[in-house]
Amino acid sequence: MLNRIVVGPGLSFVLFLLLVVVRVSAQSIAGGPIPGNAGLGGGGISGMVTASTGLRLSRHITVRLRSTDRGDRVTTTDDKGNFAFTGVPRGDYVVIIDKEQEFEPYSENVSIRMGAGESPYLNIRLRLKGEAKSAGVFNAELANVPARAVAFYNKAQEQAANPKAAIEQLQKAIAEYSNFMLAYNELGVQYLRLGDLNKADESLSKAMKLAPDSATPLLNHGILLTVMGKLPLAVTELQTALKQKDQSANGHLYLGEALAILGHFAEAETQLTRAIELGGEEAKDAHRFLGGIYLQRGEREKALAEFETYLKLAPKAKDADNIREMIRRSKNP
Repeated sequence: MLNRIVVGPGLSFVLFLLLVVVRVSAQSIAGGPIPGNAGLGGGGISGMVTASTGLRLSRHITVRLRSTDRGDRVTTTDDKGNFAFTGVPRGDYVVIIDKEQEFEPYSENVSIRMGAGESPYLNIRLRLKGEAKSAGVFNAELANVPARAVAFYNKAQEQAANPKAAIEQLQKAIAEYSNFMLAYNELGVQYLRLGDLNKADESLSKAMKLAPDSATPLLNHGILLTVMGKLPLAVTELQTALKQKDQSANGHLYLGEALAILGHFAEAETQLTRAIELGGEEAKDAHRFLGGIYLQRGEREKALAEFETYLKLAPKAKDADNIREMIRRSKNP
C-alpha cells in the first residue's frame, strides 16, 4: 500500500513513520489528551459534560473555573466530555459554561475546604435553548426506549472512562431493549477503545442497521474502518457522515488520514486543515500527516514546521523519537 505513494528519496521512511500507525481515538470514540488543568496547587475539580438528554456531545466544550480572588481558569472537555482542574487551593469557586450558542448558560458553585486530596466531581447536563421545542432532535432516538434501558445507558455514559464497566452497563441496556441504537453505537465505541475491532464492527453495524439515516454510528464506523485499514470504505462512510456532522474534528482527521494513506494528498490536506480548525491542539496528529504531505511535495520548510508543531503538542508520543530523528536527518542531510 505504501509503495503507491512513495515518490521521492527518503519518503518511504517518512511515510512509514507517519501513515501506518493509526490510533484508536475519535469523536465519541475516546482518546484525546487529558483535559486541561488549572495548575493552582491543592485539590481538584472535575466532571463530565453531556446534553440534558444524557447524550454525549460531539465537540469540545469550554469550561471556566471562576474565583473572586484568583480570576478565571479555562479548560476544555476531552472527546468523552470529561474535564478537570487540578491543584485547586481551598476556597469557593464557580464552574461556568456560557459560550455554547445552542445551550443555556450553566454555572454551579463548588467549594474546596480540605485542600489536597479533595476532588468534587460534577455531572453537568447542558439544556438546549428552547429545549421543549428543540430537544426532539435528540429525544427522537430515546422516545421508544424503556426507562430502565435509558438508566443503564446513562450509567454507561458516566463510566465512559472505564470501557469494561461501560460495556457491562450497555449490555444491560440492550438486554432491556434489543433495538437500542444508541447503546449499540456506544458499545462499538467502547470495544474500539479496548482494541476489540471485530466486536466494535459488530456493534456499530447493528447500530447502523437500526438507524440507517443517523450520522453518529456511520461516523464511528468510518473511523473504525480507518483503524482496520479498510480505507476506501472508510472514506465513503466518513464523507457521508460529515455531510451531517461537519463540526466533527475527529471525523475530518480520520478522513484526512485515510485519504493521505491512499495517496490523495490534496483532498487529505483539506480535511486535515479542517480538523485543526475545529479541534485545535487536540487535532495534533493532523500536523504529523500534513508534514508527510508537504515533504512529499518538496515543501521542506512547511513539512518541518508541521512536524515540530506535532512534537510540541505530543512530546511523549510513541513516534516522537522517530520524528525527531527524521527532522535531524532533514536538516543535516
